Amino acid sequence: MASDSNDHTPEQWHSEDPAPRQYAPGVRLVGRRRFELDPSRSISDTDVENWLLGDASKTTSALALVERFASQLVQCGLEVHRLTLSVGTLHPQVLGYAWSWSTQDGICDEIQVGEETLHSDEYRKNPMFRVIEHGEVVRIKLPAETSNARSVLMDELAKAGFSEYVALPLSARGEKYNAVTLATRRAGGFDPEQWGTLQRLLDIFALHVERHVVDRIAQNISLTYLGREAGERVVKGTIQRGSGLPIRAVVWSSDMRDFSGLSEQADNQKVADLLNSYFSVLADSVLRHGGDVLKFIGDGMLAVFPLADFESPELAAKAAANAAADAVKELGALNDRMRQAADWKPLRTGIGLHLGEVFFGNIGATKRLDFTVIGEAVNIASRVEGLCKPLEQTVLMSTPVAELIGEGIEALGMHTLKGMQKPEQLFALSGGS
Repeated sequence: MASDSNDHTPEQWHSEDPAPRQYAPGVRLVGRRRFELDPSRSISDTDVENWLLGDASKTTSALALVERFASQLVQCGLEVHRLTLSVGTLHPQVLGYAWSWSTQDGICDEIQVGEETLHSDEYRKNPMFRVIEHGEVVRIKLPAETSNARSVLMDELAKAGFSEYVALPLSARGEKYNAVTLATRRAGGFDPEQWGTLQRLLDIFALHVERHVVDRIAQNISLTYLGREAGERVVKGTIQRGSGLPIRAVVWSSDMRDFSGLSEQADNQKVADLLNSYFSVLADSVLRHGGDVLKFIGDGMLAVFPLADFESPELAAKAAANAAADAVKELGALNDRMRQAADWKPLRTGIGLHLGEVFFGNIGATKRLDFTVIGEAVNIASRVEGLCKPLEQTVLMSTPVAELIGEGIEALGMHTLKGMQKPEQLFALSGGS
């Protein structure tokens, strides 16, 4: 049976798979475990039940849970040769997750399913559609019933020697059902005793699935609304007011230029659409370069590049500068693409970068908290950004950031930041006005 060390990175999957699996558009492979079944090892269904009631609760990985459960179904003589699990989640871009285990290739995959698959023929003609949408139990004998089944999957399973396919709901979550499928090559399909045992074990397995679904939803919501670092800390229990820690980071503060004029000329929906387009460019660039977006405030965005996340402070500073340069370039490309749209207003930004120590933690009232960064470094980054417009620059940075970057920048002299008495030397990206 596989251990956690059998997980592979995406780069390894392509080179190591003798027969890589194919997934439909909108489906993304996010995890993989390989397993080997020992034919000499036999356990009882009671052993599986005891595992579900005991050690299975210690399994933190849904991928490991599915692989171990399915493998034990084989070892206890239930002759399950293919198992899939599909669950829904709350995520702005993801419909749900699925796990696919098969003795054909000795692989258990975790995949992410996009919203677009809801409208595909492949999904609507799959028996899983009836389970997820309506909570039905579907049992199909193969190959006799293949001609009556509209799913291409049934033909593929029949050709691979499977004799029965079963799909059934595990539990309801909102309007959709979680679903599990089982397939066997046993002549005649699952016998009544096997089916009864499978149903008993699946009832317990469903409780573990619910636990992992709840954890996944909590992680998705936290990461989506709080950002990577803050979301992970909140999920792990860092939720007390005032709890947190000091970190050194390159702080990113940005604002949209002429936002007030844009909002006066357009209705609220168009303003929201413009902000979504604008933030998508900036946030995607920050995340792509290893930064963490903390919050959006009106037309402003606050992000950090923690030094601890990079091999050196120099790399953190260069990552922030490269993210800023890419964001400006991509914003220009977006304006060029949308120039012909009648209601399009060109989007411009100002970005300020500063390096310093900030407090990263929970701030707020007893019943309403925010996980954010505070400190002089945040204020300075905001003040640096505030000089972008009068200095006619798109990206400005303070001396600590510029010293780490070392090249591709130009000095703009000493300038007094708003609310501060001591002048600061400011720098711009070369050719970045």
